[in-house]
Amino acid sequence: QYVIKVPKKVRKAALRMALTDKLQNEKLIVIDSFSFPEIKTKAFVEAMRRFDVRTALIVADQMDENLDKSSRNVPWVKVMRREGLNVYDILKYDNLFVEQPALKKIEEVLA
Repeated sequence: QYVIKVPKKVRKAALRMALTDKLQNEKLIVIDSFSFPEIKTKAFVEAMRRFDVRTALIVADQMDENLDKSSRNVPWVKVMRREGLNVYDILKYDNLFVEQPALKKIEEVLA
């Protein structure tokens, strides 16, 4: 076996460093709520284009069905819940959008 388990402290430190990097490079955008009234991919893409992003990771506190379905066919966007947040996805996507409630819970976990 060539599997090495990374300790929790190291994983948390890596997550902190990745989030700090996004913040310092002004690629971390905090949003009150990322919800859509209807399921429309076109409306979602237009909303994302207003931020002038190439690739984006959206971290939500609770998964919104309209947001999930609207973003499903957009290859340069990934939507995930805060529990699934990982260093790989933070570094893979240029911009990081985080909902305010999710950010507070992420801060609690990393504190």
